[in-house]
Amino acid sequence: MLITLFVFFVILLARVLSHEAGHFFSALFFGIKVEEFGFGIPPRMFGVRSKKGILYSFNWLPLGGFVKIMGEDGGDSSDPSHFANKPAWVQAAVLASGILMNLLLAYMIFVAVVGMGTFESLEDKDIALYPDAKVMIVEISPNSPAGAAKLEAGDTISNMVSDADSVTPKTIDETQKFIGAHKGNEILMVIGRGKSEFKVTIVPRANPPEGEGALGVALSMVHIKKTPFYLAPIEGGQIMWNAATATLQGFWMLIKSLWNGGAGVQVSGPVGIYNLTGQATSMGLSVLLTFIALLSINLAIINVLPIPGLDGGRLLFVVIEAIRGKKISANVSSTVHGLGLALLIALMLLITFKDIKALF
Repeated sequence: MLITLFVFFVILLARVLSHEAGHFFSALFFGIKVEEFGFGIPPRMFGVRSKKGILYSFNWLPLGGFVKIMGEDGGDSSDPSHFANKPAWVQAAVLASGILMNLLLAYMIFVAVVGMGTFESLEDKDIALYPDAKVMIVEISPNSPAGAAKLEAGDTISNMVSDADSVTPKTIDETQKFIGAHKGNEILMVIGRGKSEFKVTIVPRANPPEGEGALGVALSMVHIKKTPFYLAPIEGGQIMWNAATATLQGFWMLIKSLWNGGAGVQVSGPVGIYNLTGQATSMGLSVLLTFIALLSINLAIINVLPIPGLDGGRLLFVVIEAIRGKKISANVSSTVHGLGLALLIALMLLITFKDIKALF
């Protein structure tokens, strides 16, 4: 649990620092005054002010972070370092830099992961070509023997023993035949998870529900594919593109579900992410890094949405001001973005409450 908690905060720190560092350094690059760099959401715990007058603060709610830029909410000032006095393209660049940094972080992680090696599914005709091929559990049905035994997607089956019979499965067919031959009897399974192995005793169902197998798992043959370092940037980019488009499709499906009444909508907050962190940590470094990259892509996409209080909402205000040729008043800007941020925090707390309730 302590390892999961530590990894969870490292992930949170990486996401926050990468995003806010984009705003921070781009603002300094364009000569805009940065008043505060905050980790977490206020109220403030403590802060340290640098020689340049920037306050580095640590706040009580470790659920995000922020960079406070002078004039970001509008206002009149003759100071050339005031955000509102910069051209629209500079304002847009500063606001978009956090999103771009999240995408850059995800890309760098994917490049590293493909260099380390990733699981690749195999067709039956190709299994003989890969001596390291393994039978992997890719899906587990609820209320199944596999679920009761705490097996997880990503686990591999190294060995199975029942009475005097044993097998080290090399194919899915071999695995299914052994399980089918021992329905209703105990099977001692050696399971690989990440770099460790453990044993679990499981009893396959003699009469499983329709559409489910005796254990309630879906299986796939996989092997570890390592990409040469000179091709890693290209393949990492391809994975990045696929992950980003899949995430966008997921958001679109979420919006459609909400429009239709929210049936079947499942959204996780910090507690849900903490639980997923534990699972990803147990499955090895490459899975954990991929999880971080996917969270970073999610953060980028959420922030680009035109929602008040987020970067997308502020970008929308910059576009409106450029079209009108007139500044939006500081009172309107701060009120709209303040309300948007308050609603987002309330939504986050509600999702967190639902996640905690689901645990019990």
